[in-house]
Amino acid sequence: MASPPPPGLRPYRPKVLRDPVYGNITIPSRVLLELVDSPEFQRLRRIRQLGMCFAVFHGAEHSRFQHALGVMWLMARILEHWHQRRLVDLSEEERQTACAAALLHDVGHGPFSHALERVFSGVDHESLGLQVVRRRLAPILERNGLDPARVEGILAGTDPNPVFHELLSSQLDVDRMDYLQRDSLYTGVKYGLFDIDRIVDTVLPMREGPEEPLLAAVDPKGTEAVEEYLFSRYFMHWQVYLHRTVRAAEVLLRVVLQRARAVHAETPGAVHLPPNLRFLFEPLPHEEDRFLDSFLNLDDFDFFHAIKLWRQSPDPVLADLASRFVGRRPFKALEHPGEGEVLDRIRESVQECHGADWEWYLHEDTPSDRGYGVYEPGSARIPIRVLIDPPFRWQEISQVTRTEAVLALARQVRRPLLLMTGESRKRVRSWMKTRSSQESTGS
Repeated sequence: MASPPPPGLRPYRPKVLRDPVYGNITIPSRVLLELVDSPEFQRLRRIRQLGMCFAVFHGAEHSRFQHALGVMWLMARILEHWHQRRLVDLSEEERQTACAAALLHDVGHGPFSHALERVFSGVDHESLGLQVVRRRLAPILERNGLDPARVEGILAGTDPNPVFHELLSSQLDVDRMDYLQRDSLYTGVKYGLFDIDRIVDTVLPMREGPEEPLLAAVDPKGTEAVEEYLFSRYFMHWQVYLHRTVRAAEVLLRVVLQRARAVHAETPGAVHLPPNLRFLFEPLPHEEDRFLDSFLNLDDFDFFHAIKLWRQSPDPVLADLASRFVGRRPFKALEHPGEGEVLDRIRESVQECHGADWEWYLHEDTPSDRGYGVYEPGSARIPIRVLIDPPFRWQEISQVTRTEAVLALARQVRRPLLLMTGESRKRVRSWMKTRSSQESTGS
């Protein structure tokens, strides 16, 4: 994929990196290496891939930097496979552009991105990622002969050639393929493992007509490998990403930030704010460049530092919540009992423990997931296509599988929880035990 060097530069020699998942991986072109070396991309070294999962899985310390490299590598492998087998005529510029989009797909993520997005406005990682490409990285792309607008189009799904966006963001994409395997390795679980080499070899380009745009599909020989991938995703969500203690830790982080914001709004100066966090609590004038500069100066360490300082806050609730976060005393989970006597008793127990501010210590959470979304004609959902009569005819994977397992994955699964402190849950469990004993004896 190496392109002729600009005048005055030596020919590019692909850089080889050692990756824990794939072994040796290659940065195949000069433009990709320059993007990797940019400060905007290097920031991803300081942002955990899995947010608060490290509070449960102590190996989950890997970064978005690692993941982004893996996504780029898988995109490069698939496109090189198509090129070598002459399955489709893609220019070197198109392949480099797709790999650049894969590399930069997470460049807009902030620390604990999903928690931040729920507390502060203007911190949407997708829109920020497009701004980073447009306002910061465009010169690197342009001087290497790539169009930044096409990189943005692939990321946003507006590029006239949809196959690149489908490879990057669909129900079978290089983003998920990498994070499932990488997260499985670093968390120490085995659920995220599947035959990725088989999938890479059997993902193919297709058209629905001679003049139609390129789409992504799967050779029938790869159907079982894709099914394995779908189940890996389902199990990883419920065993890792939606683990009840992970959810509890994430909610605690969000509540700490919400309390800090509320205290600061009521009494400016009552919350110690490191200078590079101030823009989140005191919104800047609507100047995208200033906001983007401030955002790109943030990483996980800034928030850990701030929360450690908040343990000494004069606000007792903020000080307590921050201490719980730093000391790894997350909220505890109970299955949500629904409205009724049990929920009333839970509220009473939380009030008894925490007084007038009890509402900061009781939270509802409803993790939910669908392992696979079955395609319906006319919907925006991108199906997993299995070729049945190349190059134009396909069927959705749930129609060609030998079992109904994929259809079972299409069911939305929800698990409503109540999150509270350990002290409150202890009182609730004691009351429930007494209540159960009384009911069994008829007293």
